[in-house]
Amino acid sequence: MPRMLRGSRAALVGLCAILLGAWVGGASGAVSDPTDLYWLGPYFGGMGVTGSPEDGRFATYSYGDCELPEGEGGCSVPAQIQNWSACTRNPLRLDVTPYQVFPLRGGGIAAVYESSAVDVGTGDRTVTVFAYPELIGAALREIHLRSQPGPEPLAPPEYPMPVLRELKRVTAPADRGVGIAEIARRTGVSPDEVRLRLRIAELLGPEALADVPPPTMSTATVEWLGKLAHRAIYKPALTAHRQGISVAALRRKISRVRGLAGACGETPPLPEAP
Repeated sequence: MPRMLRGSRAALVGLCAILLGAWVGGASGAVSDPTDLYWLGPYFGGMGVTGSPEDGRFATYSYGDCELPEGEGGCSVPAQIQNWSACTRNPLRLDVTPYQVFPLRGGGIAAVYESSAVDVGTGDRTVTVFAYPELIGAALREIHLRSQPGPEPLAPPEYPMPVLRELKRVTAPADRGVGIAEIARRTGVSPDEVRLRLRIAELLGPEALADVPPPTMSTATVEWLGKLAHRAIYKPALTAHRQGISVAALRRKISRVRGLAGACGETPPLPEAP
C-alpha cells in the first residue's frame, strides 16, 4: 500500500467544524458500480491527474508530482485518492485506531489517522484520502464519483454484517448503562477500541443496528478466525489442512469474519506455490 503522508495534526484544527456544516440534505444512494470510482476531478489544486487506476494494482488517482532534493529517497505525491470496498477497508479492520471520527457531507463517516490521511466511509466504499496537510480539507470537500459532475452529499457507510455485530458487542452493554472500562473488561476489547466502536455506532444512528444480532462468538474467537482468514488468502489448502478441514469448510468458517479480516467476497484465492 502506498505510504501515508505525514504532517502536523494542527492542520486539521477547525477542519472538522467546517466540514460538519458544509453539507446538508439527503445523501445519495449506495455505490455498487466498481467501475465508477471516486476522484478529485481532472484537476485539483492546480494539478492534473498524474496517476490513474490503470497504472497499478490499486484503484488510485494521484495528483501532482513527487519532488525530493537529490539524494533523498521515498516521497508521496501532493494528493492521492484510493478506492476500497467497505469490506476490504474499514475502521474496525485496520490495526490502528483513528484519533478522530466525524460525519462528513451528509452521511459519510471520516476516520482521521494522520493530518494527511483520512478514510471516508460511504455506501459500500471506503475512500482513502492522502494529501499534504494544507490540501486535506479541500480534498475531503472535493471527492466525488466520476459519474458525478461535482461533489454531492455522501451516503452513510454500509459495513458488512460481521462489522455491525462487532459494533453491537459494545453498544448493547452501553445501552444498559455499562461504562467503557467495564465493557472493555467484559468483552476483551481495548478501551480505545470500545470508544471507536461507540462513536461509529453513534454516527450510523440507532436504526443501523436495530436489527443486528449481538455477536455469539467471543472476541478471542473472532481474532483467531481473523488469523486463519489472513493465512487463507495465499495458502488456503495448507491452512485448511492444518485445521483438519476442507477448503470449503475453511471458507465457510472464515466467512464469519468477512469485513474484519481476510479476503472479501467470493473471488478465488491466488494459486499456492508448489
